[in-house]
Amino acid sequence: MLKGAEHPLQRLDFRPVTAVPHSSTEAALRDAVDTALIDLLTAQHNPADRAHRELARAVGLLDQHPHIEIPADAANAVRTAADRLAEGSRDEARTALVAARSQLAAPGSRLNSRNTG
Repeated sequence: MLKGAEHPLQRLDFRPVTAVPHSSTEAALRDAVDTALIDLLTAQHNPADRAHRELARAVGLLDQHPHIEIPADAANAVRTAADRLAEGSRDEARTALVAARSQLAAPGSRLNSRNTG
């Protein structure tokens, strides 16, 4: 290395990256999506009732908290699932819920922050 040259590792930031804690709103949204999806996938007796309630709760959370930190695609998929289920299209609702769940669980779906301490 040349004298006075900067070492290549000097510019790297080695502070650990941690996810911002989920808000209770985000946790409630994920819970509603999970419950609706599980009901549509596994329930034997009219799962659409509870799934419909959970999707209504999820859409309500999105309406009450428009700045919730989730991908726009996830919010759109939740709304699509609610619409499709209301129309009686369980398969399309389930497909939209799978998309929403994958967006909510995808790496980078939350904003990351650097530890400053």
